[in-house]
Amino acid sequence: MGRVQQRSRGTGMFEVKEGCLWAAPEKVGKRGRDSARGANALSQKGQSLLLVCKSNLERECIFNGLVMNGLKLAVICRPFIDHGEVLEDVAAVMIHIGSKRLADPFFSGEMQAIIDKWRPVPVVFLAEREEWAQVVRAMEIGARGYIPTSVDTRVCVEAIHLATAGGMYVPASMVTKPAAVDIDEDVLGELLTAREVEVVHAIRLGRSNKVIAYELGMSEGTVKAHVHNIMKKIGAANRTEVACMLHKMYGNMQNEN
Repeated sequence: MGRVQQRSRGTGMFEVKEGCLWAAPEKVGKRGRDSARGANALSQKGQSLLLVCKSNLERECIFNGLVMNGLKLAVICRPFIDHGEVLEDVAAVMIHIGSKRLADPFFSGEMQAIIDKWRPVPVVFLAEREEWAQVVRAMEIGARGYIPTSVDTRVCVEAIHLATAGGMYVPASMVTKPAAVDIDEDVLGELLTAREVEVVHAIRLGRSNKVIAYELGMSEGTVKAHVHNIMKKIGAANRTEVACMLHKMYGNMQNEN
């Protein structure tokens, strides 16, 4: 086991082991301790891992990889979460979210609803994106692990075992990566038009509609129309809520160029 470090980002004390961060049950905060107690009790009762992956090929490969690398749980495979299905023997849930972005409020809301439904059973994400913002958002909505698809299968198995013991796993390499601030590469680039992205960037910098109109060479009425469309797409009630949601998603960007 490696040395214990205090990180400024994350849930508190983490233990560095083989290039990964392992948050022991007693080190993940009050909410984590509450979840840990539930997870510990449930891991003694539950004997199965619920593996959720939409792709048949990937699901079969993951299943075989876990079984061949020492997973101590039976594996139940599903292409999606069936909210009407009752599974009483589940010790952990692993959801393959692919390249989906947790910064997307609609997708993260869907994932949080699943996590809340399964609580205190720990839910971990298997994901293609290796971004710190993804890890932070996963922790915020209650996930007990964020496993990139680039890790070794044995690490994935250990991460699942850790989650059933009340711990939390994220790769240490992702903590050292700077958070992405280029909005063109962010989820809003997928939700909004190029012009709306420019307006969002200006809103994040605290610009008024009048200033945005001047800087982008459009009328103030056009800016208001863009803001209205943005509100509809991200589920905000007004311009102030747009700014608050952007701040919550991406942090305070007032010090950008």
